[in-house]
Amino acid sequence: MDSSAASPFRPLPADKWQWHPSPVPGQIVYVTTRDADGEVNLAPKSWVSMAAFRGPIIGFGCSEQHRTCTNVAVTGRFTLSFPTARQAERAAEVADAPRGSRLAVAALTLEESPMGGAPHLLECPAYADCSLVRTVRFDGGEVFLFGRIELLAMHEELLRLPIREAYARLTPAFFCEPGVIGEMRAGPGKNV
Repeated sequence: MDSSAASPFRPLPADKWQWHPSPVPGQIVYVTTRDADGEVNLAPKSWVSMAAFRGPIIGFGCSEQHRTCTNVAVTGRFTLSFPTARQAERAAEVADAPRGSRLAVAALTLEESPMGGAPHLLECPAYADCSLVRTVRFDGGEVFLFGRIELLAMHEELLRLPIREAYARLTPAFFCEPGVIGEMRAGPGKNV
């Protein structure tokens, strides 16, 4: 390989807030938790990922200062509701809304968990009811909370569709950077 050829890559700063565009988008989910008194908290998050098949284990990141983190530490439970791109359009408004009005801003409905954990959002096409297995702390007061999926449920109509059509109906949204939300769509070809 010719080492004198210019590389097409340009280094980005270490500060994620300076990545324009960001090559690392995060799927938007709505996290519901309960506090020690049973009050429900709703918070949009975008740092979510599967972590292990056996469990299965899924996790998400947030600040230690967030009520979400505090509630999970107290109860050991959280539920991730997976919104469509349309349902995630208001995620920034939900995050900025006072706690008591977040559900109204999201225009979504709580449904109690059959597992006794935090409720999920009825209109979202899928949810994962989880129990905390590990909290990893990072510098700057950030944490990643890992949970065992105790129940993964999806709207029944999606389970009856051909797989490509089901993915097209799920249409997840991704937080790319402030003010930018992307949408995954099933395109032509064999893989989604």
